[in-house]
Amino acid sequence: MRAAIVKAGPVWNNFHTHTYRCNHAEGDVSDYAKKASGLGMTKLGISEHAYVPGTEDDPFLLNRRDVPEYVNACRRADGKYGDLKVFCGVECDYDPSDESFFREFYQEEMGMDYLVGSVHGLKGRLDVMNCFSNRHFGAKELRIYTDLYVKLIESRIFTFCAHPDLFGRPVGIGEDPKNWDANAAGAAKEILEAAEANGSVLEINVSGVWKALTKGYPVIIYPRREFWEMAADYDIRVIVNSDAHSLERLDAYADYGLDLVSEFGLKRVELG
Repeated sequence: MRAAIVKAGPVWNNFHTHTYRCNHAEGDVSDYAKKASGLGMTKLGISEHAYVPGTEDDPFLLNRRDVPEYVNACRRADGKYGDLKVFCGVECDYDPSDESFFREFYQEEMGMDYLVGSVHGLKGRLDVMNCFSNRHFGAKELRIYTDLYVKLIESRIFTFCAHPDLFGRPVGIGEDPKNWDANAAGAAKEILEAAEANGSVLEINVSGVWKALTKGYPVIIYPRREFWEMAADYDIRVIVNSDAHSLERLDAYADYGLDLVSEFGLKRVELG
């Protein structure tokens, strides 16, 4: 992949951005690039939700037939808006059986600059663990999530690993926000140990702040402070992203993530 991990400079840049092509976001690449340039960003990463074989009917993923034009849209925007560098990537919902497809289709055939790894589905890529509506996320589900996330890290095919603390949301919105028990701490420990051992970059995803504050939820579901406080004890690198699904979210609550970096003395990086 062309994009490398470099030490973050004084300017905050976003590398987790979705377009209208996933059918649950707004705006095209050029719209985000224009806004990013106006905000003073020097780099922008577009990371549409990746299609994989078997997901042809999934309305929330990039359709295979749209992939070439998606790449072209990123290439056209690169360098068009001032000095803004635009990187083209995809966010891959991890399933071990898809690793070869990620490499062969997105990296080799499509020439993507980077791949983002994430875990949403627990029993396969079509079984979505929704962090807001799923009220049955107990110890069993946490075990499945943790095992998948560790395998994601150990695959070493992803430039960074998205919202690793997604599991830390309350079981039901409105319940006690301090449901961070020994099981949750144990999951965090396994993920952080794997990231340290494999030199992986973990993402502080501030989309959870936007969701909590704009939707009226009483707690910030992610990023979980407890997770990132634990991260301070590990030799890992982090990247702060907004996971934008609309133009107004491109830079929303970035300061929240940057404050976590500062508070816990984390090593912040970006794509270069």
